[in-house]
Amino acid sequence: MILKKLVIHNFALIKQTSMSFQSGLTVLTGETGAGKSVMVNAIDLAIGNRADKEHIRYGCDSSNVEATFENLSEVKQVVVFREISRSGNSKVKINGQTSSVSHLRSLTSPKIQIVSQHSGQLLMNEENHLAFFDHLAGLTAECELVAKLYANWRLAVDELKRVSNRREQLIKERELLLFQVEEIEKAELRIGEEEELIVERSRLDSVQGLMSSSSLIQEILSSNSDATNASSVQDMISVVRRELENMAIVDSTLSKNVEALTEIEYQLEELRNSVEQYGATLRDDPVRLEEVNLRLDEIYKLKKKYGGSEESVLTTLAEIQERLKKLPNIDDLIDSLIAKEKEQRRIYAKKATELSIARRKAAQDIGELVAHELTELSINDAQFKCELVCEEDDDGIVVNGCGIKPTAYGLETVRFLFSANPGEPLKPLVKTASGGEMSRVLLALKSIELNGDRVKESLLVFDEVDAGIGGQTAVEVGRKLKRLSHRFQVIVITHLHQIARLADHHFVAEKKIDNLSDGRTTITIRDLDKEEIECELNRMVALPEKAGRR
Repeated sequence: MILKKLVIHNFALIKQTSMSFQSGLTVLTGETGAGKSVMVNAIDLAIGNRADKEHIRYGCDSSNVEATFENLSEVKQVVVFREISRSGNSKVKINGQTSSVSHLRSLTSPKIQIVSQHSGQLLMNEENHLAFFDHLAGLTAECELVAKLYANWRLAVDELKRVSNRREQLIKERELLLFQVEEIEKAELRIGEEEELIVERSRLDSVQGLMSSSSLIQEILSSNSDATNASSVQDMISVVRRELENMAIVDSTLSKNVEALTEIEYQLEELRNSVEQYGATLRDDPVRLEEVNLRLDEIYKLKKKYGGSEESVLTTLAEIQERLKKLPNIDDLIDSLIAKEKEQRRIYAKKATELSIARRKAAQDIGELVAHELTELSINDAQFKCELVCEEDDDGIVVNGCGIKPTAYGLETVRFLFSANPGEPLKPLVKTASGGEMSRVLLALKSIELNGDRVKESLLVFDEVDAGIGGQTAVEVGRKLKRLSHRFQVIVITHLHQIARLADHHFVAEKKIDNLSDGRTTITIRDLDKEEIECELNRMVALPEKAGRR
């Protein structure tokens, strides 16, 4: 893949500029403060990185860049257009078709890498060394897997803690539900019982009156009663029946009356027997009355507690029983969560230990490779070591009999140790390396990365990797960049003639005041011919050999 063309409109101090690129080593130079890094920012925007409204030229509503790539994807030529506006909107087009920033980034990210002063700043923070190291060692995927397994394990730990903390609450909830089931089931409630008991209580409350009335009815129906001083109803009806029978002998039309009266006699006999039987059941039973009242009180309490009717109480019982079925056995649940936590811990420990072994194997190789690269960059006696640091933890993951604190990134962190002088011990890179040494360490790390089997990049953009160096060191850095350009398209922003003189193509950034138009300051970037290149190199020789403001 090659970046062929870059067109910039209303970006920072650039009103409009167009650059055509080729393979090999391309440099961009210019006076201090000429705005050389603006081109890097424009490329950064074109490949889908974060847009900053501050890059929009003053007085303009929007800014855009257009980059043309060859062999970026299956299509031979890909034209990327990206526009940002002060309103916050961002427009992306790929070969004229509207697209998204995420799609653009997915196309460009694997093949384009920008190495800037920010990369060196990241290197100055030891917290970033592990990511540098894993990337160099090709262990990024393994580290991401360990991070995922760590997250799964911690979720299992948190779930176990949460359920364990709720154990007492769940036990109390189960005990309450069991008590309620027992209370209702023990009552053996049946539908209609309350109504039956109310009738029975009413009879028991009035038993004396019922017994008296029953006796009186029997006396009236069956025999002479002292209470009435008259014959019984049956005796009187028998007299009437006999008289009607005599009358029917004379007048047969009265026969049906005789039959009716005979039927009445039978019914009265049945009534008397029924009342007699009922009376026989009546007895004054205060014990049973107390039992009925207690049972009704029990039913009323159940209705008040579990529903307004017998049906509601039984429905509530079914609901409670269903809740009990769904309520987990807390001890069984905790046992299963303990087993789950142990298994997640085991899986994490296995992969984290494997990652540690791979890191320790890679650490020595990377240290030797970086030292070799630094030798080529004029630090002849350089020593470089990737120190793996573990934190002991009695409750941690046991490795070789020692407990090690587990983390999301594995069982250790990494810090880079460095020594540039013979006889001097290795010390932390962030405390030892000068600005120039840090630039060369960064370039050495990048060189090792780009020599790996997993390299996908085609375009490398270096911004300010020459900070703090000069003389022969600058020559060696230039040679390193030149060698990289044999494998990649390399664009370098530099202030050093030792690097610029090795370029295959040379651009210069110039800052001018447009007196013919609006009198504003503008930046132009133009390609130099051979004669102009010589003039620019001569100008650069006269400059102090230090990085300046871009």
